[in-house]
Amino acid sequence: MFQDLKINKILVAVDGSENSKRAGNYAIKLALELRANVIAIHVIPAGKYHPEENLAKGTEHDYAYLDEIAQQSVSAGVDLEIETIRAQSSVVNEIAEYADKKNIDLVVIGIRSVSEFRFMLGSTASGVVVNAPCPVLVVK
Repeated sequence: MFQDLKINKILVAVDGSENSKRAGNYAIKLALELRANVIAIHVIPAGKYHPEENLAKGTEHDYAYLDEIAQQSVSAGVDLEIETIRAQSSVVNEIAEYADKKNIDLVVIGIRSVSEFRFMLGSTASGVVVNAPCPVLVVK
């Protein structure tokens, strides 16, 4: 049954949060074991920047983490592609649509929000779990 299961492409959603960093680390370690490629996607929420602003004008915090995950992937010998996109609708839809367009085999995402209910996912993570066209691994 699982003989044909091959994970070649892993999409990790990153936003600079601590759980996002853990998800990035996990995706790189998993890719190393599975000999898979990783795409790190940073989705800028709709309305965060004015349309006339350059997409490259993210916060230093955003891009510092993208540099960090790039260095980790080079050290591990894992192929990494980094995409930064501006959401046209919701962050959840952008991640799910990107995974579908790029034929992603696995999405890795961290839980961002801290809830008093420990077993509840954040809204972005739960939305990706429901809408992604492939399996989703949630990292806390």
